[in-house]
Amino acid sequence: MRPAIVIIGGGISGLTAGIAFARNGLKAEIYEQAPELGEVGAGVGLWANAFRALESIGLAEEVLQIAGGYTGGGLRRPDGRWLVHQPKEILVERWGSAMATVHRAELQQLLAAQVDPAAIHLGACCTGFTYTADGVAVEFEDGREVRADLLVGADGVHSVIRSQLFGNAPLRYRGYTAIRAITPAGTVPLPEEASETWGRGCRFGLAPTSGERLTWFATWNAPAGSGAGGTRQDLLRRFGDWHEPIRRVIEATPADSIVRTDIRDRWPARTWTGERVALIGDAIHPMTPDLGQGACQGLADAVALATCVAHAIDLRAALTGYQRQRWRNAAITTMMARTMGATAQRHGRLTCTARNAIVAALPLPVMLRQLDLVVGRSQTRQPGPRRAGLSS
Repeated sequence: MRPAIVIIGGGISGLTAGIAFARNGLKAEIYEQAPELGEVGAGVGLWANAFRALESIGLAEEVLQIAGGYTGGGLRRPDGRWLVHQPKEILVERWGSAMATVHRAELQQLLAAQVDPAAIHLGACCTGFTYTADGVAVEFEDGREVRADLLVGADGVHSVIRSQLFGNAPLRYRGYTAIRAITPAGTVPLPEEASETWGRGCRFGLAPTSGERLTWFATWNAPAGSGAGGTRQDLLRRFGDWHEPIRRVIEATPADSIVRTDIRDRWPARTWTGERVALIGDAIHPMTPDLGQGACQGLADAVALATCVAHAIDLRAALTGYQRQRWRNAAITTMMARTMGATAQRHGRLTCTARNAIVAALPLPVMLRQLDLVVGRSQTRQPGPRRAGLSS
């Protein structure tokens, strides 16, 4: 008998899970508390592990199209010189794909279009669940109760499902805040590659995406909840004399399109499941954005869970297999992202000089071997459309 599956959360992870279950012949219902599907934010970085997950559900090509193609990238100094450069060709050869950046809302829209509209329930605020004799009863704020064989918590960093399973686990502020945005089409000359520029206690990241747009972010050290430092004047004062096109990006971006977030994460968990409950994405492993892995890990979770449920001999075995398959990679990624963020946000002059010298001296193969722990290795090359004017 096919299990009845309820997914709480209609973001990237939840929608991907719904698609992955369907691709494996299983029907899932998605419940989202918002009255409409509409992600906030700007760019979503996708690495090879994300594209492998998307390839398994037949969406890698379509996502690559809305990203505008693969890019290389690396780390820069404020004057524009590379600290580390990762050419696209090397990344494709090693991992099967390079980096790509999509607009978060466009990725969500693409995923939602793959799901039967009747299976998406909006305005459904989950308040908890109760185990029953033969499954789980999911409870909602409006009094509804939905029965299922499997409950999937894809309800984000403040997950109701996680809190009920494991209790409250505090998020820890990492000492810096971030803003994210996207430039209007055609307003800024597009660099061919993504980059992250390291200053003293602050960073600025750029990545081209489709539609002649740039997604970008900026970070700086600040007390939690301070709310200061995010105006255009503040950004220009902090980053305006950095390499091109940073000043143009700041000047071209409408202030009302900028999203600000204090950066937090949670200590990695080894237990991801309950008796008939599984957690995916930020619900189980909220991490800092410093490796661009938040969405990538959620995509990998969703596909792994659906595959395990579809092919295991019973639900218990499926959940055990899913947890075993995913927890270590997510834990490593969380800690590596945290370390990267702490390193990049150093402020002292001598400390930053030493940091930059060490990073610049690190051979690229050594850095890529470290990233293998996050992204994994691929023996095959994924085909895909090319960004105009760039070789693959």
